[in-house]
Amino acid sequence: MIFRSKPATMDLVRKQIDAIIRFLEPNISFINCHMVDYLTEQHWRSYVPKAIQSELTTIDDLTQTKEVFWSQFDTSFDKHTRFPAVKEFIEDARRYRLGGSEVIGTAFSLHEFKDALSNFKETRLKMHELMNAKKCHEVEVAAAVVASLCTAMASMTPDVKLQDIVVIDAGDGKGYLSSRIALEHGVKVLGVDCNEANTKNAEIRRERLKNKIPKAVQKSNLEKDEYFSAVVKDGALDQLYKTTTKLIDFQTDLIELAGEFFPQGKHNTFCLCGLHTCGNLAPNCLRLFDQNPTIKGICNIGCCYHLMLEEFIVDEFYNSEKFAENPGYGFPMSSYLRERRFALGRNARNLAAESIERACINRENPSDKLGYRALLQVVFQEYGEKKSHPVGRIKSCGFLDYVRKSITRLKLSDKITITDEYLHELEKQFTGELEQLKVFYLIRQQFAPVIETLILLDRLLYLLECGYKHSFLVKLFEPVVSPRCYALIALK
Repeated sequence: MIFRSKPATMDLVRKQIDAIIRFLEPNISFINCHMVDYLTEQHWRSYVPKAIQSELTTIDDLTQTKEVFWSQFDTSFDKHTRFPAVKEFIEDARRYRLGGSEVIGTAFSLHEFKDALSNFKETRLKMHELMNAKKCHEVEVAAAVVASLCTAMASMTPDVKLQDIVVIDAGDGKGYLSSRIALEHGVKVLGVDCNEANTKNAEIRRERLKNKIPKAVQKSNLEKDEYFSAVVKDGALDQLYKTTTKLIDFQTDLIELAGEFFPQGKHNTFCLCGLHTCGNLAPNCLRLFDQNPTIKGICNIGCCYHLMLEEFIVDEFYNSEKFAENPGYGFPMSSYLRERRFALGRNARNLAAESIERACINRENPSDKLGYRALLQVVFQEYGEKKSHPVGRIKSCGFLDYVRKSITRLKLSDKITITDEYLHELEKQFTGELEQLKVFYLIRQQFAPVIETLILLDRLLYLLECGYKHSFLVKLFEPVVSPRCYALIALK
């Protein structure tokens, strides 16, 4: 038996999706509001629950309440008594995150997934070279998961051996994950990326990596291990890991493609993986898994939800060039949500990509530039300028510098003539509101993991609707290190 634990059922996932939507729908305008309009549209008065408004009436209140938000993952959270409405709001939102009381039994921890999969491959080679700490953490875990999937595929499929399986790494980038799967676990990997520069960088990294392998084997005390001894001696990385610049779509013949790069052997079974596949690429990988009968397993960790295209809402920032390589709609995927014509909105998807765990652990104060941009909008309003001026990122030394550089960038110097005294007075006038804005940001941020949960459940439900009962949502990484930490994993 390959699996010792049962994955989530369609009924359970649908029930959880319903609960999240009931929570989100009354707040959909709140989560889609733009911080630029915070002052001009009076967001505090419009969106913040009245009970919280009543609690936070002074700058001291606003400053102190940040500790309540930041401590929500600590044991000290329960000790806060000064702002009960704030605390109740946080607790309520937490119920609708993965693992919360309304979303229990759907996502596996990595430990639970290891227990569920009867033959899990552990990472033994400690190789930190050519990677930062975040990437190293992700690669060690994801490589073991993908290798374990390949082992499960070989066990579940008659006449298929592990050496017959090829992993297709979609969006290979610099080859961090793919090279590690090949090196550590001896599985053939074809790294595929649409960007030729990425492919070249992956090849350069592979050459540099080969020189690091002997030292890494020695550091990991694996010199006497038969497999790693052979890896050092035979240069297995070149034989097992290949790269190509290509767009894989629903018409791609993977058997023919694998034969081009791995001419020796019978390669007609594939595992599709992707570590932080951007925007529409993640949902398209799930569709490819469903539509291509030669792909028997998938492990996909998505990111950049704001770059997905939604089916039932018009995106005013739509850029056809960004979607040329991954067309179609990224949300919703499941028939259950498509039949309801459910939409999130771009600002909601932007919010979903925020890391609430990292923000709390680091006690992150929202940037002063959020306030600067909101104040600049007040200036624009007073001078009759349109609302949608895209300012972009600006390096500045304070509010005055920010305004001057923004006006210059937008070529509005002739239309907007303001004195330093005016800007000083404006900043002083809105001192309290700017402190409110930072707390508003933290309040709105509580929806981030809820929206991400809905996106992930929609993808999981899609796989279940397609008939793949061995479909899992697994928390692979530590969220403080790697905020996009959940993988969609499935086997046919």
